[in-house]
Amino acid sequence: MLCPNCKAPNLGNNKFCADCGNRFPDAVATPASESPTLHYPSQRQQPIQPQQPPPQAYQPQQVPPKQQQQVPPPQQQYYQQQQPSQPFPAPDVPKKKKSKALLWAMVAILVPVVLFGGALLAMNFLIIKQANRSYMLGDRHKGEEKKVIELDPESGRLTVNVADKDKTQLWQITPDSGVEDSYRFVNRETGEAESLEVIDDKVDYNVGINESAEDDGQLWAITNIEGDNYQITNNWLGDAKALTHHKATYRFLRMRDSGNKEGQLWKRIKAKGGGYYLVNKRYGDGFALDAIYTGEFIDKLNMVKAGKYGNQQWLMKPAGGNLYTLTTKLHEADKKNRSLDVDGGKKELVKMAPTGNFSGQKWKMIPVTGDYFRLTTEFLGDGKSLEAVTFFKYYIEMRKAAADDKGQYWVLDRTN
Repeated sequence: MLCPNCKAPNLGNNKFCADCGNRFPDAVATPASESPTLHYPSQRQQPIQPQQPPPQAYQPQQVPPKQQQQVPPPQQQYYQQQQPSQPFPAPDVPKKKKSKALLWAMVAILVPVVLFGGALLAMNFLIIKQANRSYMLGDRHKGEEKKVIELDPESGRLTVNVADKDKTQLWQITPDSGVEDSYRFVNRETGEAESLEVIDDKVDYNVGINESAEDDGQLWAITNIEGDNYQITNNWLGDAKALTHHKATYRFLRMRDSGNKEGQLWKRIKAKGGGYYLVNKRYGDGFALDAIYTGEFIDKLNMVKAGKYGNQQWLMKPAGGNLYTLTTKLHEADKKNRSLDVDGGKKELVKMAPTGNFSGQKWKMIPVTGDYFRLTTEFLGDGKSLEAVTFFKYYIEMRKAAADDKGQYWVLDRTN
């Protein structure tokens, strides 16, 4: 048919013009009660053969809405997708994983809410004119809005990094030809030979890149949560889990160049029964220096929430010349005979080592301001101070779906 607005040719079953997005007068929206369910199991797997034609990228494009209907925040809008006019042929291969969504379907069937605003959102994925569009999967954590999912091609693992439009950050989103409302994510660095997949390792939360195949673990559903925020779920796991960016915080100790840094400012707080808590200005008095103890002391220290723990209560024993050795009440009680020491091999590290007459175990408190001081050693001199440093580690994994988890809010930013 011809579009009455722009006169562009369209297939007879189109509801919207593929060129201008105009809604055809005789198109009737499918009632919500008749909407298809979100996930279906796909045929499963052998690797896609290279001689078959590659799938055409089928990815979001912004279409200006004529009217936006507000949807209450607790409700999620799911795409109601029509099949592409020329779907790429699915390879004739045997099954691999079966969809775990079928287990949940026996309990309850999720019916998509298809309103006018939802139809316009769905059109983002329906009206596609180019096959080479790429997207960045942007994060919604507070303070992390400029970070996106990035692929490490060597390990096949996903990381989070500052957006720079490197090919490892660019993704092609391709609709599956045999499973409705399902998409494949392909990284531009590795190409269509590999796809984003939930790894079948019996824990069901690890996500990585695997050889492209007819695999429910490689098929994803994209759900609008609010505005330009989307939740991404997997056909194999169903709607119970969603792709999540999880940021873990680690507070460790290092020997760093001396300076007026908050991480190098320490203070003593007396502990009941003797000894001191060593707290740091960077984290406040609620975090104390902790000699990690898991039945045995290991050669690592960190900053954790202060409590009545012997491995956080430090004894400062004079070692001559305004120097002190630092051990803990727990070391003393268990007769472990260990003291805080600089690692001789990696001088930026500290550890608990057998007590002895070693310069790396002799610490000096250099006053800085108020009750705060720096901690240096005889071994490294005053040019290196003990510093509390923060490390962040990012995980991309499948976690329990939750509308209030900002780590599950993704923005699909088109880059071309």
